[in-house]
Amino acid sequence: MEKTKEVRYLAIYKQLKEKIENGEYKQGDKIKTEKELQMEYGVSRDTIRKALANLENEDYIIKRPALGTFVKHKKSDYQLTKLESFTEQMKSRDIRPSSEFVSIELISPQSKHIIGELQLEDMEKCYRITRIRKGDESPMAYEIAYVPQRLCPNMQKYLDDTSSLYQIYEQVYHHKIGDGKIKIEADMPGVEIQKSLGISHDSPVLRMECTTLLEDTTPLYYVECYYIGAKYYFSAVLSRK
Repeated sequence: MEKTKEVRYLAIYKQLKEKIENGEYKQGDKIKTEKELQMEYGVSRDTIRKALANLENEDYIIKRPALGTFVKHKKSDYQLTKLESFTEQMKSRDIRPSSEFVSIELISPQSKHIIGELQLEDMEKCYRITRIRKGDESPMAYEIAYVPQRLCPNMQKYLDDTSSLYQIYEQVYHHKIGDGKIKIEADMPGVEIQKSLGISHDSPVLRMECTTLLEDTTPLYYVECYYIGAKYYFSAVLSRK
């Protein structure tokens, strides 16, 4: 009797796993409740819980209190070995990139930090471009980029939901990008970021600051980006030499 029960939960686990792997259940999808699965398969709740426990242990699903059980997002590896745009990162992982614009503004920054990073003159203007970055239509990050107007005049003309800023820098303005410096830290998101990314108030994000320079060391842009912690990890290959 016990052996039959064990085989049954493994069969359910394999069926659910196959549905996730073949895309019937997509990343971020909510799966049926234990009661619904119990009725669908005609088994006990304990059998369903064992099947779900296997999926959870293998990182296929995640349980969120009071919300339900969801197909877990595969974490994207942000490699810190070269400068890549979000668009390039997503495409290299066979994920379709897109953006949802929150705002595009021409401003004179008040933050001394931003003024210093971009080496702006007094009251010099820059574009502040705020976007929700998406992979396969699912929010991945909340990004605020600052670009000096003198380096990219009329930049708003070239921005749409599929724009890559790197492509605009290189193909429209013919800039030669040099080095970038990055700082990463864990952070708790504010209300605007929580709502935009569809995460709870206690979900951590990875906050990245990046200043990228032209080959002649002129600062090209400064960006603050908030990556959903459950969807990203950062990696680097280090040498002792």
